[in-house]
Amino acid sequence: MKQITVIGIGMGNPDTLTLEGKKYMEEAEAYIGARRMVEAVNSSNKPAFISYDGKEIRDYIRSSGYGRYAVLMSGDTGFYSGAVRLLPLLEEYDVKVLPGISTVSYFSAKLQISWEDACLLSLHGRNENIVQAVKRNEKTFVLTDGKIRDMCRKLTQAGLGRVRVYVGENLSYDLERISEGRAEEFTDKDFEPLSAAFVLNPDYKTEYGIGIPEEEFIRGNVPITKSEVRAISISKLKLKEDSVVYDIGAGTGSVSVEMAHLVKKGRVYAIEQKEEAAELIEQNKDKFALDNMVVITGCAPEAIEQLEAPDAAFIGGSGGNLKDIITSLLDKNRAVRIVVNAIALETLTEALSLMKEPEFEETEVVQAAISKTRKAGNYHMLMGQNPVFIISGRGKTN
Repeated sequence: MKQITVIGIGMGNPDTLTLEGKKYMEEAEAYIGARRMVEAVNSSNKPAFISYDGKEIRDYIRSSGYGRYAVLMSGDTGFYSGAVRLLPLLEEYDVKVLPGISTVSYFSAKLQISWEDACLLSLHGRNENIVQAVKRNEKTFVLTDGKIRDMCRKLTQAGLGRVRVYVGENLSYDLERISEGRAEEFTDKDFEPLSAAFVLNPDYKTEYGIGIPEEEFIRGNVPITKSEVRAISISKLKLKEDSVVYDIGAGTGSVSVEMAHLVKKGRVYAIEQKEEAAELIEQNKDKFALDNMVVITGCAPEAIEQLEAPDAAFIGGSGGNLKDIITSLLDKNRAVRIVVNAIALETLTEALSLMKEPEFEETEVVQAAISKTRKAGNYHMLMGQNPVFIISGRGKTN
């Protein structure tokens, strides 16, 4: 049987290869990997197949006649590596995986700082909420493709321009360079594509309390979901860090903002048909610095047709299209969890009729009748808000 060794080659400089990695590379009859990696280590001019596409690599191994292959991966095979997609394609072979020195390990050693308590992100073809990461962590490590300038602009716009940024370019190579400065100093500076960054924020804040007061939002004349109702409604969505969630009829975006804080590795789509309200949502998105929040101006269900499938959806306003919206959500994900807020009894009745067996399970109705104190001279009086019905349920898959 053909033997495949997937080798993490570290930064790319052969000097940073592990001894075990060098041993298996010497024994290999052919190299496979991206051109930069193969050229960096192929001093003996062994046969090489230049590719980082998993299916192309599998097909090459199947069709070629060698017995031992070294598949080269940059950095560490377990750290934002293509190995995770390649290995399931090679199940028919005898495969060994060897880790390499990761960029975060190498760079932190250069800076003489620890990284076990750092937030680790990659911006290589990924959308990450870098602002929230820096706000909530003392240390944030970022793999980039040279977009340091854009990252620092976002940080500066969010009021984080004075955080300390270390940029490592061409790490481990002869042209290695490490720059240090504040984020605001790097907003107009270009860096090499092979670059990584450490961002240090001694003033980080880890706490986040759900139920942001209404006065914290930019409101205009658009209605807002009250903080207590917002907290109950969001709790019924049972969100995870990587959830994709819709806020349909988003109003000022208060629910979207709350959810975007919770789904740090996911996305929130705020769908609103009124342009005035959509503009307010954009303003609140900027105020709270939420890169993982996307504002969609349009009417559901048409406005959600091209969006990725949701794990959950909050419906604060349906524009009379509740049935079509729920049908569209189920078409996208049979197991979607839905929460509908209703003030009118007619909306409650319609939502209940739509979210019942056999299409739904775990259906529940909560009535929130909130009263809050208002000072009257030396006394405090309770002032009641309109009761709100919170209808929740999950699509049934079998």
